[in-house]
Amino acid sequence: MKAMFIQLALVVGIAVVVGLIYNLATGSADNHLGLTVPEGRYANALNCPKPSAAVEKAAPSTVKEPSSSDPDTSSGNAPDNTPAKSPAEEPEKTGSPDPAVSDPGETPEAGKTPRILIDEAFEEWEVGTLFIDARRTKEYVKGHIPGAISISPWEKGREEKVARLAQTEPHAAPVVVYCTRSKDCEDSEEISSNLKQVGFENVLVFQGGFPVWQEKKKPVVEGEEPGERPGQ
Repeated sequence: MKAMFIQLALVVGIAVVVGLIYNLATGSADNHLGLTVPEGRYANALNCPKPSAAVEKAAPSTVKEPSSSDPDTSSGNAPDNTPAKSPAEEPEKTGSPDPAVSDPGETPEAGKTPRILIDEAFEEWEVGTLFIDARRTKEYVKGHIPGAISISPWEKGREEKVARLAQTEPHAAPVVVYCTRSKDCEDSEEISSNLKQVGFENVLVFQGGFPVWQEKKKPVVEGEEPGERPGQ
């Protein structure tokens, strides 16, 4: 039985060897594991025709690469070509005027008493115009304009003093009221209103008040008495 299987294996092996020898003998380099194309067929397979003019026009144009001299627009920042303004074209900045140097006779709001400055106030004093000091008495006694009468809107006796002036002073003559360095001159405005109510027609407020009078080294007196004013 074993010898039979050995003989069968030898027969199969001999058949395989014979088949291989036959294939090697009959095969060629042209048809062994390759494809052959008959000569003359597909001769123009590698010749590509030139594209037509219409196709060339339709082709996209070449994208220009950015250079170092081109402006940077990748971040959305377009170059600013707005010309810079010269200093002469810039509007002049104006601040709030100093109350002590604003225009003389200026009336800031309707109904307010006209204002005068130090120069005009001194001229009024030199001709004997009546001055009213609207500060508190404790400030008045430390120093005031010579001849000025103390009438404070914060102290008692204001009405009596105003009424006394209405009996002794001419209503058409100017009266100058002053207080401290205040933009709105609230105390002076209060006394001015009282003077107008009793008939005084030409009431003025000295803008800058007693501090400006001192700074300009104008005459000053101390104490409770008004002192003498020019022309009296």
